[in-house]
Amino acid sequence: MELIYLDNAATTKPNINLLEICSKYSAENFYNPSALYRPARKVKELLTENRNKILNYFPNHNLIFTSCGTEADNTAIFGFFKRGNAVTTMGEHSAVFQAFEALRAKGMNVRYAKLNKDGSVNEESLLELVDEHTTFVSVVHVNNETGAINDISRLAKLVKAKAKRAIFHSDGVQAFCKIPYKISSDVDLYSVSAHKIHALKGVGGLFYKKGLNLPAYLIGGGQENGLRSGTENLLGIYHFALCVEELYPKIEENYQKIKGLKERFINGLDEKIKVISSSQASPYVVSITCSNLRGEVLQHLLEDDGVLVGTGSACSSKHPHSRVLKACGYTSGELDGVLRISFSVENNADEIDFAVETINKAVNKLYKVVNKK
Repeated sequence: MELIYLDNAATTKPNINLLEICSKYSAENFYNPSALYRPARKVKELLTENRNKILNYFPNHNLIFTSCGTEADNTAIFGFFKRGNAVTTMGEHSAVFQAFEALRAKGMNVRYAKLNKDGSVNEESLLELVDEHTTFVSVVHVNNETGAINDISRLAKLVKAKAKRAIFHSDGVQAFCKIPYKISSDVDLYSVSAHKIHALKGVGGLFYKKGLNLPAYLIGGGQENGLRSGTENLLGIYHFALCVEELYPKIEENYQKIKGLKERFINGLDEKIKVISSSQASPYVVSITCSNLRGEVLQHLLEDDGVLVGTGSACSSKHPHSRVLKACGYTSGELDGVLRISFSVENNADEIDFAVETINKAVNKLYKVVNKK
């Protein structure tokens, strides 16, 4: 049975065609970029070349490579929030939310803005929390559970009108190479991840505005211009750069394709299924709910028929429901039955039709069982 993969917000399938190119590249360029002999210096030049390929699309920023999006988020937060107060949202990925919680546990002044029903940040709530003592603000670009898009350029400008010294960071992991967007000069820091755009796991990146004094987060050999120690993952970085070069120029084209798949998916759903994600959300992520059913049970039923999707549950006895969706105001019954479907450019209409048919069948089957009890 061939699996239909619709959990691309969790990770994407690596671009195999580009991996074949990378195989020879890696075999010929295995040297440590920090060594001083000629082959290593060549590898160092290749590292710079790959960085510049990505920076071609972000002329106002510099870039350091990290091991993942989580490290990029942590580098931004722990590097810049030292005093005053910091503001984030209840809709952040755990890499941001838990970092803020760790700082709050140490006695730092951390504030959380409320969410709108679709998972976007409530602008009024956010700005109420920002004052002249605010030094750091982090707002996710695309919510990883609902796909809600925050206008981070606008929000960054409004934040800095109230707090001129504030550093503005955004987790762009679900937006990078997917949402048509240019990082404005008001956005100081922007985190990305390679494996969300069909590149290899083990590479992330933090864009930081030119002129910004980025503190080192990992200390050691002084790699990445002293900003992130640790031997660079040249193969992963090369594959990342190739994927960016392939996807970034096609952002608008791919956006429209995925938008069509999202509409096809939503229009085919049974009326018993409620769509959480708004029509203005990223087309790459759709959250749905079947009240009073169990999302995990639905997930496994779909897997039995060859369709892989995510859930909105934290899958924990202590936290049975999604923190983010709970903050959006959904009821316990609605939170029970959440599924997250996330698309990629490799999906097609036939896969969507089969997935919709399979979801509808599973939902109706479970409701029959529940109604008999």
